[in-house]
Amino acid sequence: MLLTKMKNMVNFTSTEKEIATFIIKNTDIMEHLTIQELAKQTYSSHATIIRFTRKLGLSGFREFKIALVKDIQNREYPLSDVDPNTPFKANDSLMDISREMMELTQQTARESFQLLTEDALQEATSRLHSADRIFLFAVGDSQIRAESFQNKLWKINRYTILATKRAEWAVHTANMTTRDCTLFISYDAKSKLDVTAAKFLKERKIPMILLTSHSTSELSQLADISISIPKTEDKTTLKISTFASQIAFDYVLNVFFATLYQMDYTENRAYLAKNQAFFQENDI
Repeated sequence: MLLTKMKNMVNFTSTEKEIATFIIKNTDIMEHLTIQELAKQTYSSHATIIRFTRKLGLSGFREFKIALVKDIQNREYPLSDVDPNTPFKANDSLMDISREMMELTQQTARESFQLLTEDALQEATSRLHSADRIFLFAVGDSQIRAESFQNKLWKINRYTILATKRAEWAVHTANMTTRDCTLFISYDAKSKLDVTAAKFLKERKIPMILLTSHSTSELSQLADISISIPKTEDKTTLKISTFASQIAFDYVLNVFFATLYQMDYTENRAYLAKNQAFFQENDI
């Protein structure tokens, strides 16, 4: 746990100890504190705080804040200890499996919520809302999540295209404009095709949103907005299925849909009502 590491202060310099002490005493304000403000409060520097976060095993201040907020919230709402890779065992009963899958779903959704930031969510929703067309990049299990999201958006009259379906990504990428928006859904964000497409889109200034567990990947650096999901599945472990990653993707995509719906709430209700009446009249 991050707070425990800071309390133990193993191999900390005197300045790093002062930073850790300040953070532990002021956890209630850390979520909104910038790196500049923290440096000022602890009489340190931007570089010192970056070194401090890396000593804790994190890539920088942004990842540190995400981990810290998660740690703080876990003290109030403890998560279960279900292993995302093997949430149930060979000799578990049917009810044991049912309970463990329920706990994994709750645990993953809560961790995904804790990683969301209002600024990133607001910007992502605005980009999706203002887009003429929304292009989704996803493969494998994640493509199933993308298709479900696409189906929801169609119901509120959002022009949404699954760009990677039937290997048509190159054609779609070449025909996008700055009035469109792309959403990459990738747990590891390591696909060479995604990176190739993203570089092309970056050059053409086409808005890009990434939903991933790998916030420091090349694809993440290319994206305009990167939304993190929990990095709980272990590639080196023989996991039963991609339960956790797909639960997380479903949750965040449902949040996107809900926030988009809310922006035109009255119009969307009217549109759905009109379609429902049409289907009923024509027995569709």
